[in-house]
Amino acid sequence: MRALDPQQEAMPPAKPRQPRAVPAHEVALCVLGSGSGGNSTLLRRGDDLLLIDAGFGPRTTFERMMQAGVDFASVRGVLLTHLDRDHFRPSWVRTLLTWRTPVFCHRWHADELAGHPKLAPLHAAGLVRPFGASPFEPMRGVRASALMMQHDRQGTAAFRLEADGAGGRRIGIGYATDLGHAPRGLIQHLAGVDLLCIEANYDVHMTKTCARPTFVNRRNLSDSGHLSNEQSLEACRQIDAASPHANPRK
Repeated sequence: MRALDPQQEAMPPAKPRQPRAVPAHEVALCVLGSGSGGNSTLLRRGDDLLLIDAGFGPRTTFERMMQAGVDFASVRGVLLTHLDRDHFRPSWVRTLLTWRTPVFCHRWHADELAGHPKLAPLHAAGLVRPFGASPFEPMRGVRASALMMQHDRQGTAAFRLEADGAGGRRIGIGYATDLGHAPRGLIQHLAGVDLLCIEANYDVHMTKTCARPTFVNRRNLSDSGHLSNEQSLEACRQIDAASPHANPRK
């Protein structure tokens, strides 16, 4: 097996294949992968793409994007929930610099990103776009608002995305991952979305009886860790109960 050169890994294809043309107001979400090995999701509006988290290396991401019928040439920005390696890999830096792709991260994470020796070039190149409590636009026709949740030291952003759809209708998308718990504020933040994407991370009994280190299990089970399957189901039920017009639809 040939070892990959990290610099080669970071480079996109020289001549990216153009994706098929789609209606300008068509909106779709595609989860490229979710788990401890990496997390990444595509939001598409027309021919434009927003990459939510970049937890796989560029090569793996490009391959999965090709399977979805799109390529990196259409990515207008990278939106980060937080900076854990399974959500943002340093191997992306060269690709993002080459394509001048902006990276949107919460202001809580911006200083950490600027101080990371491998990620600092993004900040120096002016590609880091910090956001706070106010809504912002990471891509044309898409508005985002973030609710910061407990997760490890710096927290994670739960997003409510509003995309301009056909006929002037806004399509709401809720995206939340690495949540230790689901308080009332999160339920209200995601209520009424058309599409809900929320992480269910573990089974409580299996976690308590597995052979992993105790500190890892204690962290996952805490309010700053992850949602169990049961907690995620309960969060979905509460969001459903708080949502009008038969939402979430998916």
